[in-house]
Amino acid sequence: MNKGTVQPTLSDLQGAITNLFLLGPKLLSISLSQAAQFVEQSSELLASNLPTLTPSKRAGCCDIPETHCPPRCVCEICWDACPGEHRQATVRITNSSPKQTRTFEFEATPFQGPGNPGLSAKVSPASATLKPGESVTVTVEFAPTDAFQSGETYHAEVLIKGAYEQCVCIRLRVCSGKQGHCEVCQGDPPVRIRAHQWYDHFQCVEPCFPARPGEQDAPKPV
Repeated sequence: MNKGTVQPTLSDLQGAITNLFLLGPKLLSISLSQAAQFVEQSSELLASNLPTLTPSKRAGCCDIPETHCPPRCVCEICWDACPGEHRQATVRITNSSPKQTRTFEFEATPFQGPGNPGLSAKVSPASATLKPGESVTVTVEFAPTDAFQSGETYHAEVLIKGAYEQCVCIRLRVCSGKQGHCEVCQGDPPVRIRAHQWYDHFQCVEPCFPARPGEQDAPKPV
């Protein structure tokens, strides 16, 4: 058998050389595309796990420091009372001025609420002159009358007038003034009858409560 050989033509050689030259850019393009995808995925992963950083405001040399005014209502007294019940609270006032002696005046405003009863708490003393650093304890007393409606809430203030005016707020919740009532009937010590063991067919009588000293013993079992 004769063996034949096929020799490549010039055009075949030119095509192979062209493909060889084009292989390098294709590989480079694929590598760059994969690298770009890797960088993009890595950036998204890092961005989702890193905390969001907000630039803090830096104090400038020209910023003006600010302070806040003290509250008008310094504190609140909360009372729950029925008509006729007496309630009392104390308020301690101190002159915090470093040098100035001041006279403080104390006054309660009328309670505001349903029906507007127009009654005020009793405040004593009505005034006090305090040296720097001195204090006084003011007593606030009140007992609601029938003019206050049960289940309603009323508000008032204890005014404190020194170099300026502040107050202590009062919140009064009025409960029902009705008295509770129930009836109890009690005579001789009660007893109960219960069945004895099922095979005896007897009944037992036993006291419901232990006998008090000096009382007759309860009936014996029969």
